[in-house]
Amino acid sequence: MRARQYARPSILLIAALALVGCDRITGAGQQKTLDAEAIGYACRISLKTPEDCMKENETQSPTSVLLGWKEADKDIKEKAIDPSMGKALPQASQGVAPAAVTESKPVAEKAAENATAKGEKPTAATGEKPAATVKPN
Repeated sequence: MRARQYARPSILLIAALALVGCDRITGAGQQKTLDAEAIGYACRISLKTPEDCMKENETQSPTSVLLGWKEADKDIKEKAIDPSMGKALPQASQGVAPAAVTESKPVAEKAAENATAKGEKPTAATGEKPAATVKPN
């Protein structure tokens, strides 16, 4: 009877100890470290200081964030990646519409723009319904 009395608490203690290290079993701890390094890497590419990066990502390990930031800095210095990736586009090139934006318009919209530019009436192909005609009585 005495053995049963101690068996249940000892089983609960063993189960609790096993759950304490479950992040090591599943690899969740390692994944969080890798995520923090990736955040640091991205911060360096986006031209942020390590301090700003750590303030924005307080839930991540500062050591891992800094490690990722330093890795990106090393890659930039070795010219493995382009340091201008994080820079904004110059103002002169933003005024010109890129070809990708122009090409993304549906064909019907382009046809309607061309027709209105020429002074013609848009056709039904543009998706617009023609005005209803009223018959006189």
